[in-house]
Amino acid sequence: MSDDQCLRRLRFRKDAITEICNLQQPELDPQTRVRIALSVASKVTIALNFYATGSFQDATADICNISQFTAHTVIREVTYVLYGRRADYISFSMTREHQFEHQTGFMHIAHFPRVQGMIDCTHIGLSAPHQATEQFRDCKGFLSLNVQLVCDHNRKIMHVDARYPGSTHDSFILRQSSLPHVFTGPNEHNDWLLGDKGYALSTLLMTPLRNPITDGQVAYNESLTATRVIIKHTFGILKQRFRCLDHSGGVL
Repeated sequence: MSDDQCLRRLRFRKDAITEICNLQQPELDPQTRVRIALSVASKVTIALNFYATGSFQDATADICNISQFTAHTVIREVTYVLYGRRADYISFSMTREHQFEHQTGFMHIAHFPRVQGMIDCTHIGLSAPHQATEQFRDCKGFLSLNVQLVCDHNRKIMHVDARYPGSTHDSFILRQSSLPHVFTGPNEHNDWLLGDKGYALSTLLMTPLRNPITDGQVAYNESLTATRVIIKHTFGILKQRFRCLDHSGGVL
């Protein structure tokens, strides 16, 4: 495929796909000499095409001419290998260097000081699970996971918590996540995250004022809202690039 075809069908350029293949080579290399065994490149292509489209069969059959069961097996294999490398790419570092970088980056957006990240949750659609189905039904009536993300000023994802069903409140997920430990205890910092009004105000999280009165309060809300656009953009980009995360591409 050309670079344009790779971007359209797999959401990555060819050099990035090659890097992903090299990263997964040790785990995905076929342990058999049978000719029909899928290569690492084929497995990665199948998985990336599914992530991009959200479809098992239609989007992969024309690339590798495989069955849906084979596609399912390959996608699961590639996904678990990627998941095993998550700590290499998703981390919320609070070193002095990263603190200064985040503070400066967010200040340039709307002059909100001492911000280390944007936090919010998004719903990822699921097919009906075998047990506790109603726990996964979200406020819009869909079955989903409620996934918590934190991103920086460049929309880089620094934290993910995808353990909870769609009915779980955002505030509960935050309390149960690793984030409070980053900002409190022996690692205590004087910076904070920004969240929406679905969260409670705390020492680690700044939220909008519900009824601003003074000019200062109005300016605070305006600055916070303008800065929080970053997390909404991040969700939009993520779901646009990987349709498997969006209802328009089906559900997982």
